[in-house]
Amino acid sequence: MKPITRSILVLVVAVAAAHGRAFGEQRTDAVPVTTVVARKDAIAQTLHLTGGVAGFKEVTVYSKVTGIIEKLLVERGMGITKGDVIAVVEHKTEMAQREELITAAEAARVAIRQAEAAVEVAEAAQQQAEAQLENAALEKDRVENLYKENSVPKQKYDAVMAQYKVALAGRELAAANLRAGQEAVAQAKVGLTQAQAALERLDVRIAEYTIGAPISGVVTARFVDEGAMDNPALSIVQIMDTSILKVNCDVAQVNAGRVREAQAVAITTDAYPDTMFEGIIKIVNPSLDPKTRTLPVEIHTTGRRPSDSAETSTLLKPGMFVKVGINLGSKTGIVVPRDCLMRMPGTGVYFLFTVKDGKAEKGAVELGVSRGNLVEVVHGLREGDRVVIKGQVNLKTGTPVVEAE
Repeated sequence: MKPITRSILVLVVAVAAAHGRAFGEQRTDAVPVTTVVARKDAIAQTLHLTGGVAGFKEVTVYSKVTGIIEKLLVERGMGITKGDVIAVVEHKTEMAQREELITAAEAARVAIRQAEAAVEVAEAAQQQAEAQLENAALEKDRVENLYKENSVPKQKYDAVMAQYKVALAGRELAAANLRAGQEAVAQAKVGLTQAQAALERLDVRIAEYTIGAPISGVVTARFVDEGAMDNPALSIVQIMDTSILKVNCDVAQVNAGRVREAQAVAITTDAYPDTMFEGIIKIVNPSLDPKTRTLPVEIHTTGRRPSDSAETSTLLKPGMFVKVGINLGSKTGIVVPRDCLMRMPGTGVYFLFTVKDGKAEKGAVELGVSRGNLVEVVHGLREGDRVVIKGQVNLKTGTPVVEAE
C-alpha cells in the first residue's frame, strides 16, 4: 500500500473512532422516559365543593315560665311529633287560682239569675202600678168634675185625690225597683265577664307550664332533669327535623353563574366511601357573601342510598363532612393523564415535560376540569405534543431523553 493511501485510511479510522466515542457518550447520558400523546377529549365538568350536613330544622326549646320541672317526658334520641308534651312545670298555685275564678264566675251567674228574677217581679209590679194609677187618674178626673158642680162632698173628693197620689207613688216605686233590678243584672254580668276574662288569661298562663314540641323531629339534646328549677333563660331540649338533610356550600365567584336551583348533586363522604348520595340544589343565595366573595347554596338530600325506601334509616348524619359534585355539563379540551403533572413545591403551579427533537422541555400549564385520571390542560400544551408520563423526576429543559419502545 502506498504511503499516502495508508495516511488517508488512518485519518478515516480516527474520525470514525471519535464519532463512535461521541455517540456512545450521548447514549450514555440520555434519560429513558415514557411518553403519551396529548389529545382532545370530552370531559364532564364537575364542580367540586365541600360542606357539612345539617338537619332541615333545628329548634332549642325554652320555658316561658319559672318553676320546678315536675315532669320531663323525653330522652335524647327519641322521635317526637309537633305538639307532643315535652315537660310540665309545677303550677299548683295557678291551678288554685283557677278554681277560685271558676267559683267567682259561677257566683256571678247565680247573681245574674237572681237579679233577672227580681227584674221580672219588678216589671210585673210596675205593670200593676201603672194599671192602678190609670184607674186612679180616671176616678180623679170624674170626681174633680163633680166637685166643681158641687155634686160630691169634699170628703169624697179628698179621698179620691189621696188614692191618686198613692197610685202615682206606687208607680214611681215600681219603676225604681225595676231600675235597681236591671242595674243588678248589669253588675252581675260585668262580674261574670271579668271572672271569665281573668280565667282565660290564667288558662293562657297555665298552658305555658306545659311545654310542647314546636316541630316534629328527634330530640338531639336534653339539658335539664326532673326536679330542676327552670326559667326562661335556660334551654330544656333541642329538637332536629332530619326528614330532609341540608348541606350548605360556598361557590367561588368564578363559578357563581354556573349553579342554579334544581341542579342534581352527587354527595360522598369518607364514612361510606362506596356510596354516592343524591341531592338537589334547593336554594341559591341571591347575592354573594361580601366577606368571602362566594355564593352560598343550600343542597337538600334524604341521606339515604338511592335504592333505599323511605322507611330506611338515613346514613348521612348531621355534623358529617361531605364532598359535593355538581355536574356542569361536558366540554372538549386537550387532556393528559394526571401522572404527567408535577407541582412546584410550596405553590399551586403545575408543570410537565414534553419531548422535542430528543430533548426534554419543561413548561408550566394551566389546568381545567378533570375526569378520573384525565386532566384538561387549558394553556401550555398543544394537541399532538408528546408528554412525559414516566421518568420526569430527573429531567430539566434540554436533557436528552430516550423514549421507551
